[in-house]
Amino acid sequence: MRDYFFPPLVLPFFILLVLPFTIFFFVFVTSSVFQLVFGVGKTQALLIFLSIILGSFVNIPIYETTGERIVREYFLGFIYTVRKREKILIAVNLGGCILPSILAIKALFDLSIQISLIYWTIAFLLTSLLIYISARPVPGVGIVVPMFVPPIFASLISFIIVLASGAPINIIPKHSFSIGVLSSLFGADLLHLKDLQKIGPGVVSIGGAGTFDGIFLTGVFSVIFSLFLI
Repeated sequence: MRDYFFPPLVLPFFILLVLPFTIFFFVFVTSSVFQLVFGVGKTQALLIFLSIILGSFVNIPIYETTGERIVREYFLGFIYTVRKREKILIAVNLGGCILPSILAIKALFDLSIQISLIYWTIAFLLTSLLIYISARPVPGVGIVVPMFVPPIFASLISFIIVLASGAPINIIPKHSFSIGVLSSLFGADLLHLKDLQKIGPGVVSIGGAGTFDGIFLTGVFSVIFSLFLI
C-alpha cells in the first residue's frame, strides 16, 4: 500500500493565497482584453465578464437525439455486448458560447471597415480546419482540443492575414479574438456534432464546461498571444 502525505498547511494556503490571486489575475486579464478589443472602460469590461460568468450557469436546450452505448455483460462465464440506445440532449451555454459569439460578431463588424471580409474568411476557414483536425471526441468527456492550440492558430493566422491584406497592424488583437471564438465554435464544436455518439449519453452543452468548452478562453488567449506578435 502506498503512503500519501498531505502537509496540513497546503490546502489553507491554496484557498487563502493562491486561489484569490488566480481569480484576481484572470478577472484583470480578461477585463483588460475586453478593454483592448472593444475600447470599453473598466466598468463595462467587468460587466461583460460578469455577464459571461453568470451566463455560464445557463444551458439552453436546442434539440434531443439518441445515441448508442455498448455495454459488456457477463453471464455464466460468457461475455457479450449489448447496444443500448440512450438520449443525448444538445444545449447551448449562454456564457460559454452565445455571449462570446455575439462579441466576436461585434468585433467582426468593427473589422469590416478596416479589412476585407475575404481575408477574414480565409483566416476563419484555415483556423477552423486546423482546430477541427486537432480536436477529438473522448467518451464521457466531450470534444477535446489541446488548450493552447486554438488560440495559437488564431493569433498566428490573424497576424499573417492582416499583414498580407495591408490592414493596420493594430487590428490583430481584435481580429484574433473574432477568429479564435468563431473558429473554435465551428471547428471544434459544430463540425464534430456528428461524433456525439462517441461521447456518450447525457447533456452536450456547446460552450459549457465538461463537454464543449474553450470557446470563450480561446478568444481571450488569442488576444494575449497576438500581443507578442505586434
